[in-house]
Amino acid sequence: MRKWPLKLRLLKSPRFIPLRLRFIFFTSIMFILLLGALALALGFFQSGTIRMQLEERGKSIGQSLAATSIHDLLNYDYISLEQVANQAARDPDILYVVVHDKEARVAGYSNKPQLQGRVLSDEVSLRAAAATAPVIQKVVGEEDKLPGLDIAIPVVLPESGDRWGTVRVCLSLEPMYRQISQTVWIIAAVGLAALGLGILVAAWGARRVTRPLGDLVGATMEAARGNLKQKIVVNTRDEVEVLAFNFSLMMGKILAHQEQQTAQLAEIQRLQDYTQKLLSTMADGLLTVVTDGTVATINPAARDLLGISRAHAVKGSSLASLVGHDCPLQQFVLEILKNPSAIRRQEMQIDREGDARTVLVSASVLNDEDGRPLEAILNLHDITERKHLEARIRQSERLAALGTLAAGMAHEIRNPLSAIKTFVQLLPRKIDKPGFLEKFNRTVPRETNRINLLVEELLELSREPRYNYEATDIKVLLEQSLDMLREELLQRKIQCRREIQDGLPLVQADANQLVKAFHNLSSNAVQAMPAGGCLTIRAFIDEKADVSGEGRAAAGHQWMAIVFEDTGEGISREGLAQIFNPFFTTKDTGTGLGLPITHKVITEHGGHIDAESIPGRGSQFYIRLPLGP
Repeated sequence: MRKWPLKLRLLKSPRFIPLRLRFIFFTSIMFILLLGALALALGFFQSGTIRMQLEERGKSIGQSLAATSIHDLLNYDYISLEQVANQAARDPDILYVVVHDKEARVAGYSNKPQLQGRVLSDEVSLRAAAATAPVIQKVVGEEDKLPGLDIAIPVVLPESGDRWGTVRVCLSLEPMYRQISQTVWIIAAVGLAALGLGILVAAWGARRVTRPLGDLVGATMEAARGNLKQKIVVNTRDEVEVLAFNFSLMMGKILAHQEQQTAQLAEIQRLQDYTQKLLSTMADGLLTVVTDGTVATINPAARDLLGISRAHAVKGSSLASLVGHDCPLQQFVLEILKNPSAIRRQEMQIDREGDARTVLVSASVLNDEDGRPLEAILNLHDITERKHLEARIRQSERLAALGTLAAGMAHEIRNPLSAIKTFVQLLPRKIDKPGFLEKFNRTVPRETNRINLLVEELLELSREPRYNYEATDIKVLLEQSLDMLREELLQRKIQCRREIQDGLPLVQADANQLVKAFHNLSSNAVQAMPAGGCLTIRAFIDEKADVSGEGRAAAGHQWMAIVFEDTGEGISREGLAQIFNPFFTTKDTGTGLGLPITHKVITEHGGHIDAESIPGRGSQFYIRLPLGP
């Protein structure tokens, strides 16, 4: 018997029956049932055949005795009938012979002369004596208790057909039972031999089937222990070999998958360590908050920024309990979780034990498979120092701008003042000189007006705007600004192209201020093309505009784009960075206040103005005005 692996032996229980024993057991049961059915069938058919033969024999004997006894019955020769009965009963297979006359009295009874002349009252005798046709009855002897077959043949006269008596012959069934018993024993012996041979064949077949299966079971036990590198060899050329091959293939795939999982686990562990170290060393704070308001993750930088102790258990605590219900960070997180499409970037002040910090909070929302928010991921960037630095830079820029403004004003005012001073100094000496007063009256008012115009432009640049906003057609304003330059365009031989989209909506604007801004840009473009060129003005709805509005401009507005493009001399990169500064100009004449005033007008309308230029090829000024209320 094959020795099962230790693991399999440990698995055995009172209900465990090896497959080999099951196969032998069911094969033996099948043989036993088959042989039993065969024995029953043979016994049944043999019993029927022998009984039929006995009946035929009994009928033949009875008919023969009836033919022999008919003369004696007619003559009431009971002695002869007694002799006939005794002589016939000498056959060992005949239990008795009885002859009844027509009155049902015993005319002859083998070996029982004392019953002669009597009427037998038993049921078998009564039925036999009254029979008009052969009657076969099964009986049991009163003395020897032997089973027999009573066959009654009525004696009928050939001429008249009258019944004249009955001849009964009882054949013993013992030989039949003996023969059936012998047949059964023979079948049993042959069956036992066949059963033994069948068990041997079944054991051999079971061994042939279960041995490779046992190898597979052992392989599975080894695989359960983790040994997936074993080699299974089964050469049965049947389904078991296919099963072994598929099992080997499956173990190979499991091994490959296990190795892949091991590598992935190592990579995940490495990434987890890397992420943990990254979170612990990054300067920005990282905070994740689930939809119920509890904190899932927080790194040390976020703890320091929010003033949370390193020893304080944060995971699972509500954000409100950590930063307070009135903290803008709490309100920001609630808004993000309530409306994931809301603003994802916001500056806020966080009071950390009296130390106010300016924090730039960026947020993203992690959703589940159905698009429902699971948690908000927040990045906290401390920009307090940057704000302080920006404030210092703005202060420096204001001082520098003030210096530039002062220098520009001094330069612009010095020239007219010098002319006025010169004429005032010459006035006592040359007042009577012909033509002096005329020149004085022409020069001094002109220079005074120049100073006055400069002061007016500075006041316009600096004063609080008072605009009258109303629905305005941009196309009309552009045409007005070009009408004021029509003669100059003709003189300089400058072509003007208008590319204005049809059906432009109205813009809420101060028409006078926008015309002034458009005129400044058109005039600068014309002055940039002294030898002629082409001025192109375009206006259209900019669907792709992505700008951050100021003033009245807000997120969600559409934008109208207005472009002034010339083919003039262009502006250098250094000059392009300063064109909107007061008193900066690239022209020989002018105060340098036109573009700053234009910039102010556009921004006061909630729009943006940008410039691009390539020296020698021209410049482009882009204006974007918000549409809507």
